Amino acid sequence: MGWRRWGTAVGVLVSLAMPVMTQAGECPTPDEIEGRIEPLAAQLKRWDEAYYQRGERLVDDGVHDQAQARLSHWRRCLGQPESDVALSGGEQRHVIAQTGLNKLADQAAIRHWLETLPAGPLWVQPKVDGVALTLVYDEGRLVAATSRGNGLTGQDWLARVSGIDAIPARLTGEVPARVVVQGELYFKRPEHVQQRDGSAGARSSVAGLMQRHDLSLEAREQIGFFAWALPDGPETLTERNRQLADWGFMDPQGWSQPVSTIEDVARWRQYWYRHELPFASDGVVIKRDAQPPGHTWRNTPPADSVAWKYPAAATLAQVRDVDFRIGRTGRITPVLELSPVTLDDRTVRRVSAGSLTRWQEADIRPGDQVMISLAGLTIPRLDKVVIRNDERVALDVPDPEVFNALSCLELTAGCRSQFLARLTHLGSRQGLNMRGIGEGTWKRLIDAEMVTSLLDWRDLDGATLRSLNGVGEVRATRWLAAFDRASRQPLQQWLVALEPAHARFYGSQPKVVFRSADSLNHIVFMRSLANAGWQQIPGLSSTDAATLAGFWQNETVRVLLDEWAAGAAHSAPVVVADE
Repeated sequence: MGWRRWGTAVGVLVSLAMPVMTQAGECPTPDEIEGRIEPLAAQLKRWDEAYYQRGERLVDDGVHDQAQARLSHWRRCLGQPESDVALSGGEQRHVIAQTGLNKLADQAAIRHWLETLPAGPLWVQPKVDGVALTLVYDEGRLVAATSRGNGLTGQDWLARVSGIDAIPARLTGEVPARVVVQGELYFKRPEHVQQRDGSAGARSSVAGLMQRHDLSLEAREQIGFFAWALPDGPETLTERNRQLADWGFMDPQGWSQPVSTIEDVARWRQYWYRHELPFASDGVVIKRDAQPPGHTWRNTPPADSVAWKYPAAATLAQVRDVDFRIGRTGRITPVLELSPVTLDDRTVRRVSAGSLTRWQEADIRPGDQVMISLAGLTIPRLDKVVIRNDERVALDVPDPEVFNALSCLELTAGCRSQFLARLTHLGSRQGLNMRGIGEGTWKRLIDAEMVTSLLDWRDLDGATLRSLNGVGEVRATRWLAAFDRASRQPLQQWLVALEPAHARFYGSQPKVVFRSADSLNHIVFMRSLANAGWQQIPGLSSTDAATLAGFWQNETVRVLLDEWAAGAAHSAPVVVADE
């Protein structure tokens, strides 16, 4: 596969977070996207009208761009013409096409791209977060300024940019008959740190200013211009940058660094992400020193330069499914399974919808598109539903009345999720501390029907464990050792591991209750207490007392406690320190 095709595929896959794709660059089937194009186009229109007509920014720039890119991709997949937002002012043709850039996903993709390039110098620059512009000078005089548009035609912005200090009205010195400069209008942000400040609406700010018919002197002073291309200029980037600086443009050489390895690129990317810049920057651009002649440029990404964007602050993701997870206390947590998207250089495939009540209020279904961000820069967070799928997919939603602190103490119909959560906690450090036994282990044992009760693991042997696919002698021996150590824990530790009152109890009183139950006599006594008896214990609320009464009088708990006591009858007693 040639580089251009490969790079385009990766750019589409990652930067657009394209849903329902099976391989990089593939289009979904017409049935999968036909009914989703119009809602997406309508949402983009609402966003654009709010911004351009009322000055309201309803969504982050990055999410808007992803939605616009996704719509364009879907339209190309169906052979439909693309349409841009209609802005005020006349439209005109670019004298040299604006190419755009492929946006590669990660360090591995950049490394692969570097390996495909012919020998020659490479440079990296900050990718200024602004609005692309083409300037045309005839005999040294500025005669045209065209917004990017679709790369072939754009809006006439000459009147708007005239008077911006960063854009010379005349070029002095030795000047060719015609000069074309491509670059980025940006909103000036002194001491801007991308990692700390994010985009802060920088692109929207400059785009909003450019929609005004008349720019005030104050508005013009807020706009800068970063020249990143001089088509048909000198042979090397250094010479082109020097020429631009001599003509009065912001010196791009000060923002151009030579690189030769992926480590060089990554180092500068991190440096510019964490240090002060005079503009918002959404990534870096890596480009070859040499460039083809301007008449060969097309409005498609070139093979000799790519972008590696910074971690997204928020992104648009399509919901594939909704998984209802039931914790050991019976709490139901809806988890959205997503088409993979990238946030903070990590791939996100799922995000919690919070509580069942919140999910019900939002009514999120497969096919919906949601905005997600990172809470504390680490945990994916659901922000809101952006676009709803017209087809409301039916889901099997658990009944919250069925699940509680005493449900699913055994593996019965509908209990897999809560039963798995119980086992996972049982083997954790807060339970019986089964080192090396985690959720994945319990899933395998449940799927193999080896564990249907909270105590079945005590009866497993080496031959049974080795019958599991991928479990050899070493792993089986390690699991058996963990089970054996856990089975020799005293009765009071087993009670703490069961956590009958669960997360409501953080005081010392419940721990004393459980840890004092170190004999069958204590069990008999506690089982004899009715709800009224538990109500009299200091430190217990009426709700907690009712939970404890239900626990000790539960028939399944009775069987489990009797089994545990019988199996641990010969264990050496363990002295428990006072709480």
